Amino acid sequence: MNAFSSALIVSNVHDFLIINSGAIDHITNKCNQLLDFNNFSPPSQISVANGKYAQVFEEGKIKLLSQTIASPALYVPSFSFKLLSVGRITTSLNCRVVFSPYNVVFQDLVTSKMIGEGFFFQGLYYFSKDFCIPKSFQVTGCLASEPPLWHQRLTYPSKPILAKLFLNLNSKLINCDVCPLSKSTRLPFSSSTSYSVKPFDLVHSDVWGPVVESFDGYKYFITFVDDFSRFTWLYLLKAKSEVATVFQDFHHLLHTQFSSKIKILRSDNDFEYMSNIMIQYLSMHDIIHQTSCVHTPQQNEIAERKNRDLLEKMRSLMFQMHVPKIFWSQGVLTAIYLVN
Repeated sequence: MNAFSSALIVSNVHDFLIINSGAIDHITNKCNQLLDFNNFSPPSQISVANGKYAQVFEEGKIKLLSQTIASPALYVPSFSFKLLSVGRITTSLNCRVVFSPYNVVFQDLVTSKMIGEGFFFQGLYYFSKDFCIPKSFQVTGCLASEPPLWHQRLTYPSKPILAKLFLNLNSKLINCDVCPLSKSTRLPFSSSTSYSVKPFDLVHSDVWGPVVESFDGYKYFITFVDDFSRFTWLYLLKAKSEVATVFQDFHHLLHTQFSSKIKILRSDNDFEYMSNIMIQYLSMHDIIHQTSCVHTPQQNEIAERKNRDLLEKMRSLMFQMHVPKIFWSQGVLTAIYLVN
């Protein structure tokens, strides 16, 4: 009863429509809102929620969320309020309707762009095609000439927010030094300009995981990327504690097959690279260990991007062939083979 009373009051004072998912058609009690209308003689009838019938005098079209596309609507003068049919609006404009405890949003299905918005009030959702910001929320008079002052008083809102208060806002007037300092997160990282001149002068490495255990018992993998050739070696791991052992095997492989050794190893500073075994082995073979700063994976971008590339290719292969996730170990080995 409270919602019904509120609907009567709001409809009498404002030109709002009640958003109704149960209504088959849009219904209005003002014939001047209809376009291309046809008179019913004698009047037709529609059934309403209380089981009674109401007379329909005209049928036409009404423009609600679009200025170019109109939806069919009925003229029922006996109705005390107007209804917006969810079914009609979604079909006519190819949109979706999203309800929340505070508002209702109409979104285009193709672009997901918001094409309209309503509000929630005492149990009902309302919409008005002519809804605008109330004048009580707009800055007028002498205060309108002080946007920088209000920018400070309102805790430095963005320019689009200020534009709703100052309708003729000149964005050049807002030259704030506080916003960049208080709202910035981190400066962008520039790409490295240093390159190796010989294979294995610099090797990038990173560990990926943990993930769901594969059918053969692996939860991680580690990559070693040669900075000169970008050729990549990948080893599957059952635990991160195997990193030191795997690196020793990789180093022996390079010495045996390529008669070469690693000069610099670059990785993050996770504990698997900083273990005593790893530190002693690197020192024994005169390998310089370069580590990235804490929580700064951008400094280890070569290995990070290589892992991302491998995972994207692995997922593509597995999705295409409908392979279960437990076979990810074989998927990533296939991906590294194809990349190399």
